[in-house]
Amino acid sequence: MKFAHLAAVVVLLPMLALADASPSIGDDKASAFKGSARVAIAEFGVEFYTQIHAEGRQGGAAAMVTTELKGVSDADFQAITEQAYADTLAALQTAGIEVLDQAVVNADAGYQALVEKYGEPSPYTFADSSLVKDKPMVSRVFAPLGMKAFLSTSTQRGNFSQRTDSQNQGRGSREGELAKSLGATLLHVHYLVGFGLPSASRNNALWGGSTARAGIAMGNVLFAEDTEWQFVTDAGMRTFTTSKRPRHTGALYLAKPYVAEKNLFTVQDTTGSADQRSDGVMNAMGSLLGGFGQKTQRSDAAPESADAYRQNVTQLIATSASAFAQALRAAQ
Repeated sequence: MKFAHLAAVVVLLPMLALADASPSIGDDKASAFKGSARVAIAEFGVEFYTQIHAEGRQGGAAAMVTTELKGVSDADFQAITEQAYADTLAALQTAGIEVLDQAVVNADAGYQALVEKYGEPSPYTFADSSLVKDKPMVSRVFAPLGMKAFLSTSTQRGNFSQRTDSQNQGRGSREGELAKSLGATLLHVHYLVGFGLPSASRNNALWGGSTARAGIAMGNVLFAEDTEWQFVTDAGMRTFTTSKRPRHTGALYLAKPYVAEKNLFTVQDTTGSADQRSDGVMNAMGSLLGGFGQKTQRSDAAPESADAYRQNVTQLIATSASAFAQALRAAQ
């Protein structure tokens, strides 16, 4: 792993090095899939982080790290998405799960209405506005050619409208009707890919202190929770549930980040003079007032080659797809 180190009152927080050898699959009422004879791919997307931000605070200290992905093109992202779609279909077939012909799904008027209302042209760029606006987590959602992109978020990403819509039970009810019409359980497949894992200290008023920590451990990774296979049966949305996915009948998800074995990335510091001047002012204040300080770092991360990046991410997704399909089969 390669890290960008922060000095003075701000230091790097060490991150986990590697995930388990195989994906760890979490269960959010996957038992609701029982009795499903076949599935229809209603949503499919691979979401790629192109900018990762970590921000830690402690007392009056602040640490901020922002890293941007370089050296990977839209063509690379699209190629990964097409292969991910093919690998997902193959994993379902291997698990003995029938998949409804996509042409039949696309021709359904109910499906077309849902796509028109909720789908976005692919690729869809998403800047997480729940974070600082000038240094957000930025991602791009790619769908297979001919399909629309959908933002999938089971965690608190996005603005109020996006977070609310991810739990829209009215939409879940409509999807339940579509599942009944198609005679198939709707499957919403989403893989969230990052080129590093962010981590940061959280402000703790009880313990105080003046050391804030933020860092990004470099390496391709499928993020937990938002890498998920969600489904809607003809029963539709859930009611009286504490699940983060109430508009879905059930789901499987990555319980832990699934990290590539090899780090492909070289990091170049791009911190500008404006950030350095700001840090100088804040750290001077810390000398006078005690307990304050700020450190900001920006960098670019590039893989050893675009081809190596494609192969690395494709393998992560293919292995995860197989694990998801087998877990879905076990619930059937």
